[in-house]
Amino acid sequence: MKKIFEGLRPFQKAELLIMMLLAFAIPFHWLAAQYCEVALLVCAVLKVVFDQKFKFNEQQMKLKWAYIIFAMTWLIYLVGMLYTENQSVGWAQVSKKLGFLIFPMIFLFSDMSYMTKQRLKAIGNALVLGCVLFFMMNLVYAVYDVLFNGEITARFFDQELMKWYYVHHSYLSMYASLGLMFCFMGIFGDVNRKAKIINIIAYLVLVVFIILVRSRAGLIWMVLTFVLQWIWLTFLMKKKKIGLIMGGVFVLGVAGACVAFPQSVERITETISNITSEHSSDHRLIQFKGYQSVLKENWAFGVGTGDRTAETMASYHRYKANLDAKFGPEMVAVIDEVIDNQWYEPDDNMRKDLMEEAEKHGVDPEIVSKYLVEYQFIRFAIDNEINAHDMFFETMISVGVIGLLLLLAYFIIPLVLWIKTKRFDMLYCSFLLMIGFNALFESIFEVQLGIIFFCFFNSLLFTLSFRPERSTPVISTEAKHSRHFDRSEA
Repeated sequence: MKKIFEGLRPFQKAELLIMMLLAFAIPFHWLAAQYCEVALLVCAVLKVVFDQKFKFNEQQMKLKWAYIIFAMTWLIYLVGMLYTENQSVGWAQVSKKLGFLIFPMIFLFSDMSYMTKQRLKAIGNALVLGCVLFFMMNLVYAVYDVLFNGEITARFFDQELMKWYYVHHSYLSMYASLGLMFCFMGIFGDVNRKAKIINIIAYLVLVVFIILVRSRAGLIWMVLTFVLQWIWLTFLMKKKKIGLIMGGVFVLGVAGACVAFPQSVERITETISNITSEHSSDHRLIQFKGYQSVLKENWAFGVGTGDRTAETMASYHRYKANLDAKFGPEMVAVIDEVIDNQWYEPDDNMRKDLMEEAEKHGVDPEIVSKYLVEYQFIRFAIDNEINAHDMFFETMISVGVIGLLLLLAYFIIPLVLWIKTKRFDMLYCSFLLMIGFNALFESIFEVQLGIIFFCFFNSLLFTLSFRPERSTPVISTEAKHSRHFDRSEA
């Protein structure tokens, strides 16, 4: 730990320490992470003024156009305030999304030439430590409840595991998945045997963590992470023998996890079954049917920064009204009494009973059978003000196609630069793929849980990925004392 601060000036030490604290705080509480975000901003401003004396890293400034495009994601929401009706909600959204402005500006103007591979690893290790500690705290609490409070084994899974402090499982899975990549890089990039063992243990703990929290996107992405890591070993690092061994370990590990944790596997198989079944569906598909009208009508500019929730709810209500007309008011009252705001699908007995009720009320039972799941999920979406559960559609609803293009720029710009520079960063690539994959199923930039995590690590990894092999600082740092700027440390 002492070595990573060696040779740094006070503001550089403070900045690195705050980044480590930020990474550590992310799994625990978004508010703690936000305090670290404010501290990082203050530190960066003081560093620019007193340490850099308003001189900036020339290599970082060469990519200022990219940082500005990233920051325009916040700006488009500010522009959306010009045509929004709900000003209070709109300003809350603008405030919430300040991370899209703050982090790109920090990493553009604050000289990051001191940031080496080892220091990036220290930040990654802080994230891993935060994830592991958060998991172990909740796991110990769950074990205590099972042993002494008579809880059943369901206490170890999904939201039941997070009794100490609840964090949505989709976000926890993303944090842990990035942690897996940091651990993996440590296992095959660290020469210290003790460090390798620690990384292996942390890797296994994070795998169990992802399995137990049972996010469907998280489980699927974990398997895809295994595939990416195997490709990286076998084809990019040319370690075919190790890749073959690791491929076998991954396959056996996945098979073992399926046997040991069948409840987690059921999350995936049930979703597939629901999508392909005649009388079942996934709630996200039904929600898309509900809000697609507002999406089609406002695709160009969106409904405005503050009107997204109100317009989405209005679209859900219109969709429900169509279903109400099919059932009739009396049957709607019967269905409402039976489903009682439950989020899971009706079982066969409930469906059969409601079909019998439909006959009594002169309604075609097949109509009830066909649209029952849609009615239930759309009513649940209304009662709980469910958002689009897709960040790309969510962005279009709020600020239109321009906002969507700015969102896609986060993925397109690195791809273009990788092709142009012929340099590829596996860690950054896997991070972007993970974010893009999860954004298909969650509106991850509508809450600080996703905004701070993405904006911080995207800015950090982007800065380190596309600086030259030697990043020349405008102010002399530790370069006089050590060789931290060769390709292996970039």
